[in-house]
Amino acid sequence: MQRIPIKFAKPGMILAKEAITPEGQVLCGADTELSEELIARLTKQGVLVITVKGHPVQLPGEKPLSEKLQDLDSRFSKVKGDPVLRALKTLIAEYWIIQEKGEDFLKKLKAGKIKS
Repeated sequence: MQRIPIKFAKPGMILAKEAITPEGQVLCGADTELSEELIARLTKQGVLVITVKGHPVQLPGEKPLSEKLQDLDSRFSKVKGDPVLRALKTLIAEYWIIQEKGEDFLKKLKAGKIKS
C-alpha cells in the first residue's frame, strides 16, 4: 500500500483506502480501479493524496525496496547474534515487503515459491 499525491495516479491503479476530500467527504471506496475520468473527478473535488495498493510509484528521494533491505542488513550487521534484534530486523523487513508487494507476496517468499 502506498500513499501518493493524486498527480502520480495512473489508470488501472487500485485504491487501498477510500478517496476522501479535504472536508472528509468519501468520494469512492477501497478496491476501486482508477480511470482517467475518475482521476480527473478526484482532482476536481480537491483530493490531494490517495492510497493505492502495492507500491506502484517511485517518489522522488525514495529508495527502492532492494536498497532499503540492503541498508537494513548493513545497520543490523553488528548485532547478528542478538535474537531480539534479529527478530526486530525481520519484522521491519516483512513490514516493508508487505507495504510494497503485498501480504500474498510475503507468504510466497516464505514458502520458497519466490526467490528474493
